[in-house]
Amino acid sequence: MSHKVLRGLLCFLLLALFPPLSASAADRHEDLPLATSWAAYSLGQQARAEAGLEARRVAVLFLEPDEGWYTYSHSPGGFAKPTKLSASLGKTPLPVLYPAGQPKADPLDPGALVNAYAGKTPLFILLPEDGKGKAPSLMAKLELLLCTKDKCLPASIDLAFVLPKGNLPDVRQQPWWPALLAAAKTVDKQAPAKTAFAAPPAEAPQDQAKADPSPAAAGQPSSAGVWSSLTPRYFQPELEVGGLVKAVLLGLLAGFILNFMPCVLPVISIKLSALMAGGGSADADIRRARFREHNLYFASGILLYFLALSVILGATGLAWGQIFQQPVIVMSLTALIFALSLSLFGVFSLPIVDLKFDQMTTHPKLQALFTGLLATLLATPCSGPFLGGVLGWTLMQPPWVISSVLLAVGAGMALPYLVLVLFPGLARLFPRPGAWTGHLEKGVGLLLMGTCIYLISILPEARLIPVLILLWFTALGAWVWGLAGPGFDTAKNVLLKLLAVLLIAAGFWLGLRPATVVTQMDAYSEASLRAVLGKETVIVDFTADWCPSCKVLEQTTLTPARLGDMKKRFGLRLMRADLTEQNPEAEALLHALGSKSIPVLAIFPKNAPEHPLVLRDLFTPTQFEEALEHTARP
Repeated sequence: MSHKVLRGLLCFLLLALFPPLSASAADRHEDLPLATSWAAYSLGQQARAEAGLEARRVAVLFLEPDEGWYTYSHSPGGFAKPTKLSASLGKTPLPVLYPAGQPKADPLDPGALVNAYAGKTPLFILLPEDGKGKAPSLMAKLELLLCTKDKCLPASIDLAFVLPKGNLPDVRQQPWWPALLAAAKTVDKQAPAKTAFAAPPAEAPQDQAKADPSPAAAGQPSSAGVWSSLTPRYFQPELEVGGLVKAVLLGLLAGFILNFMPCVLPVISIKLSALMAGGGSADADIRRARFREHNLYFASGILLYFLALSVILGATGLAWGQIFQQPVIVMSLTALIFALSLSLFGVFSLPIVDLKFDQMTTHPKLQALFTGLLATLLATPCSGPFLGGVLGWTLMQPPWVISSVLLAVGAGMALPYLVLVLFPGLARLFPRPGAWTGHLEKGVGLLLMGTCIYLISILPEARLIPVLILLWFTALGAWVWGLAGPGFDTAKNVLLKLLAVLLIAAGFWLGLRPATVVTQMDAYSEASLRAVLGKETVIVDFTADWCPSCKVLEQTTLTPARLGDMKKRFGLRLMRADLTEQNPEAEALLHALGSKSIPVLAIFPKNAPEHPLVLRDLFTPTQFEEALEHTARP
């Protein structure tokens, strides 16, 4: 027994530090609260007649947002982002039909009513005639906005589906057939012209219907056509931009005001270090020179960042602040800010970006430049007065216009520091560093840690544990670097700093890997289990977030790849009984199985469901397969 416990603990410790790279389930998508699945069905003569379609087959993409999440329908109403699916076979675009969605109040726009997809929702792709030979692959691109009550995640997902050959299930026997029928009828009213996969009206020439593969011809409104009739009015039309001169002037003003917006508070600690720099010299001339130099390079960092940002936005078409939609960028920034906070607590000293209020830095110019870059990067998600109208016009212009206006915004943001460059005598207004600055450094370090909390809060939930792993390794690497001391004078210093770099690199490798996706399983309920007992072999996995041994099993035996393989081989129905919180139904079944602790996995055979086979504690993949061989084989 003790050997078993020790083995389990060792396995848990190894997996906690170095979790294996499990294959993601095919219907899950990294960092997104969404599952997708494919199926194909036949459209018989009666179905085609009822729907007014010529297509004899339909591929269905099922969207299944996680509990508490939803996405907007293709015609959401209001100003919500529509869900859009584009599909093709080779170079041939395919028409897509969308269900209407369910009306709901938009939690992100109080008072607005939108159409949304919540729960399992089908999107329909009309297919051409079944060809001979190898089954073709359907390629698709899904664009949608996944939302919960307090945030949204944009997603663009590339998908593929190998179309099955032979007989397909009848579409009229499916529970969503009324949704397809309604979608087809709605298209008929909106757009008479159809592709060859839908029956065109008598007055529409057949060759015209076949030659027009556009979304409108497929019975779907194009993204431009949906909003082409809008003529927006603005509450403050005088702040809207229509030319370069006005954009530059308003950009200067907007950049200056950006320094004082509440959303820039996370970077106030970095700006504080910039203003305090140069105050440590007793000689007035030296103090003014250092003060001017630091603020000049800090302002240059701001302008350099806006120049780089203008190139990126002009080349990619991204929106202002959209880089913060990339979890890798947010996690990397979090690690850097966390390292900066540790340096202020004296754990170690950064080689270039050092926020301490003294003059001991080896590279004061580089420090000021990189500090300006960092402060501006963190302020990128912010907006303020005048900036919305400026960016709304600017980001639709040629690259040289984008660069000119964003440099003007950067100049406005850098203006306070440029004033300090022109009037270095203002250094006398800032107190000279002394014993009190040590306490101030700790306070700034706490503010930076608060910035880390803010950055973590905008990450998807699937990235919470990885970012904590990254921060833990960052702290360990910073501590080892601090042990080495300054310089690279001895072999010990070099080895310790190399070890520190390797530890931080390991943290990035572990933290930034594709997130391991939990296997998609049905949630257990007594009713759902009783409905399938005796019809299918059912596996009920009892687990909880607070159960370390359960997590070991999920990483070693109950991996998504293995469960998917076993499901196909044995025709299993998979259920998860989650005991993270009180779950009376699951607890009642657990007690009936003779258990009071988890992990537990119960296999209910199809032929003898009253005699479930129970696996307790940790078990190997071989033992799991043997159990299925004994119970699930017909």
